[in-house]
Amino acid sequence: MKTTTIIMLLALLLLGLGAFGQDTLSDPELLQAFDDLRFFDDDVTSLRVRITSTKADEVDEAEVLLLFAEIDGEDYTRIEFLSNDDVLGQIYITTPDGTFFFAPDLDEPFQVSGNQEVFGDSPAAQTAGIRFAEDYRIVARRTVTLEDGSAVLEFDLVTEDLAVAFQKTTVTADAETLRPLSVILFAVSGLPFYEVYFEEYVTRADDDVYVSVQRIENQIFAGQTTISEILEIGTDELDPALFDLAQFGG
Repeated sequence: MKTTTIIMLLALLLLGLGAFGQDTLSDPELLQAFDDLRFFDDDVTSLRVRITSTKADEVDEAEVLLLFAEIDGEDYTRIEFLSNDDVLGQIYITTPDGTFFFAPDLDEPFQVSGNQEVFGDSPAAQTAGIRFAEDYRIVARRTVTLEDGSAVLEFDLVTEDLAVAFQKTTVTADAETLRPLSVILFAVSGLPFYEVYFEEYVTRADDDVYVSVQRIENQIFAGQTTISEILEIGTDELDPALFDLAQFGG
């Protein structure tokens, strides 16, 4: 599906539609485009990611391994730590039934919210990857002129699924390419919780574009930032048992 959406966007640009592409694509196609432009192709099964957290004058860093699988048509993600003694051994598993946490001192995994912070200000849902097309619908769109005179597009998204970590988001996208620039993730109260900036896009395997660097700014505690950088991508087939909650604990 990703390749089809990218080809559609390229065709719009070649036709000179540019910013008008948003009016040419349906809402589901727009949301799919936002996902396809941010994420790698489906052959990717693992990521090694460095997360750097800055709070006041304190800087902390950890490397994380993300594993992805589709089991019985459903998406699963496993998040585990490769470094940082404070969090080594901790594992998060996102499943169709929710997000679960396990640590060596636990008898079994227990369910946590998708906005549970994995490291720094990176919540579990954001660390695993928030896909707009799966959970959200567009309720408003507008063009915003920045101080430098350039224009960007803003889209307000909501979900009716109470299991989704962030019930409302606002996506800012480039007016010409529709490439997402940032997303605001709102708390249940309606206050902005995090703003995630998609700082660096790279191309893999000729035409597979994805975000390699993201910066999270905490909107409640000023000055708190978390940067995640993809260091390595893997495509090896994974054992489904890695995502089986019954394999953890006693």
